Amino acid sequence: MIAPKKDVGALRTFQQLFPTPNGAFALAYHEQRWEEMVKQSGVEMTEKRYEMKAYSYLKLDKVEEAKKEAAHIQNQDLDQKIVAYEKAKKEVEETKKQVEEENKKDQKDEKKLKSLADQQKKQEEIMKNI
Repeated sequence: MIAPKKDVGALRTFQQLFPTPNGAFALAYHEQRWEEMVKQSGVEMTEKRYEMKAYSYLKLDKVEEAKKEAAHIQNQDLDQKIVAYEKAKKEVEETKKQVEEENKKDQKDEKKLKSLADQQKKQEEIMKNI
């Protein structure tokens, strides 16, 4: 009942007094402790928790695991986030390859390198904000 209200302080206090796997899961999610959250055992999985877990896997750059969690529910928004994340990740990898290729050249184009670095930063920011 506390977790949906997003009152992290109240959730933390309640979890200290009455620890449960569900509370630990929700608290780790709200505190963005992704690794700890996805490893939490004994959690009663609901649609919202599957969504939370899939999102956490994206934050950990574990796309396949995110897809597995998303498969438990039908959530178009979550599916779109996964697709957007995959696309952004692929774009970052392609940009990194272009930077590597440019760095291998005898005469490097500094303008192109700066442009690629800026492009990569933007792409990584998109991934981070998904």
